[in-house]
Amino acid sequence: MTVQGSAKRGEAIIAAKSSAPFPILMAVFMLIYAVWFGLAWGLIGWAVFALLVVYAGWLIFHGVSAVYAVAQLPQPEPTPEVNRIGKQMQILSALTYIPLWIVIILLAVFSLQRYIMPALTLIIGMHFVPQAKIFHRTIDYCLAPLAIVAALAAFYIALTTNASWQMVYAVSGIGGALATAGYGLYMVMILRRLIREIDQV
Repeated sequence: MTVQGSAKRGEAIIAAKSSAPFPILMAVFMLIYAVWFGLAWGLIGWAVFALLVVYAGWLIFHGVSAVYAVAQLPQPEPTPEVNRIGKQMQILSALTYIPLWIVIILLAVFSLQRYIMPALTLIIGMHFVPQAKIFHRTIDYCLAPLAIVAALAAFYIALTTNASWQMVYAVSGIGGALATAGYGLYMVMILRRLIREIDQV
């Protein structure tokens, strides 16, 4: 194997190892967003939730398969690009999840729980935008508006109507579920490509 081929395989292995758990995580997050469909919309909502449970099972299957496959591979030395992505994602995670928890706590303290899910969905949707720049990819730009628009719609409903908090959560959950479902599918496709590259190099 050439030096260039070895470096390319190493980058693919690092990317696959870091990406492997994401279909599982997206499946879990998707169901957290989607469970409110049933609580808000009854039978139709539970039917949609059931379909998403099946899809979550498919994501989890592929995620577990990927985790097992990459566990057999050696751990290459990280490249400068891998280090850059790691550092920038650490910063983004801190700037996302610390404010997120502060907002959730403040809303709970002031008895504004009906706004928690819209706020959560909005912040998570917004974090897709800098994530796109970090990874130099466009999928995040496509997924971000789904969560952001749904969150804003849920805020509007919460502020201007007497809708139940379950309804507010379900509306914001539409965007969150679509974004996580899309990201989960994207990661399955990426993992398939990476594992194929690893086997071919």
